[in-house]
Amino acid sequence: MLIESAQVIYSFLRLNIFSIYFTFAQFYQIDMQSKKASYKIYIRIILANVFWGFSFVWTDIILKSGITPITLVSVRMVFATVLLGLWAKYTGNIMKIRLRHLKYFLGLAMCEPFLYFLCETYGQTMVSPTVTSVIVATIPLFTSIVGFVILKEKVGCTTVSGIIVSMIGVIAVIFAGNSDFSGQFTGAVLVFGAVAAALGYAVLVKYIMNMYNATTLVFYQNLIGLIYFIPCFLIVDFSHVNDMKFTFDAVSSLVQLSVFASVIAFVFYSDAVKVLGVTKSGVFCYIIPVLTALSAFFMVDEHLNLVQWIGIAAVISGLFISQLAKAK
Repeated sequence: MLIESAQVIYSFLRLNIFSIYFTFAQFYQIDMQSKKASYKIYIRIILANVFWGFSFVWTDIILKSGITPITLVSVRMVFATVLLGLWAKYTGNIMKIRLRHLKYFLGLAMCEPFLYFLCETYGQTMVSPTVTSVIVATIPLFTSIVGFVILKEKVGCTTVSGIIVSMIGVIAVIFAGNSDFSGQFTGAVLVFGAVAAALGYAVLVKYIMNMYNATTLVFYQNLIGLIYFIPCFLIVDFSHVNDMKFTFDAVSSLVQLSVFASVIAFVFYSDAVKVLGVTKSGVFCYIIPVLTALSAFFMVDEHLNLVQWIGIAAVISGLFISQLAKAK
């Protein structure tokens, strides 16, 4: 079984390497003068996805220490809002919101971070970091379907095939090797609730994304999201804060989650999108589930069986198939 698992992991890593190589060769041409800048962009987009891959493990460490989901997300939002605000002021990229667009910002913040983080974090109290990461990785696939249904965007057979392959993989990762069907199912439903919130965000942002820069959008959605979370924290968790264990591991993970996953990863990703575009930058999300699985193995002793590794490979394959459709 160990040899078989190693072979699956090796094949899976080869799949990710091939996906990224395909992106380099097929979608992005650079001349000799721009190579140095291009290397920096690729380093940044890879680091952004590395931080997001680790974020699920950091969250797991915090939750297992006894810190509740609402407190976790509220503190994360405070860190992220303050740091993003300082970054926006330093770069001068912050823009004023037009009054007629306020309803869109309120809706964006309700979808993400409020509903997204509530569903994702409560879901992760019932499922592992890797399961959460794999489900979240399907967001680009479902975005295409929502675009077809609501925004009347075209969706080809290749995209549908990618979704089917990925969903088979998701089912394998969630249920293989775990006897707690009820807990896994409930946790998975909650995480898919986060996916639904992200899809709502994707629809709303279409109406204002060309009117504001990325820094403005993310700063204000975090600020408004924090305003949404404060009453929840005061009502649900404030009276229980003294009972929570703010251990060194929990606090350090919370700081890393806030600084690296919520701020630095966003800055790096935004820089990459400006140069590579959304499609080419999105291909690097392939590495997130495997990075989460590997980091969870070393940091929280999470073990996956052979079927689950095959499931992760299926999810990545489905994402890659879908990406091929966008590239045409």
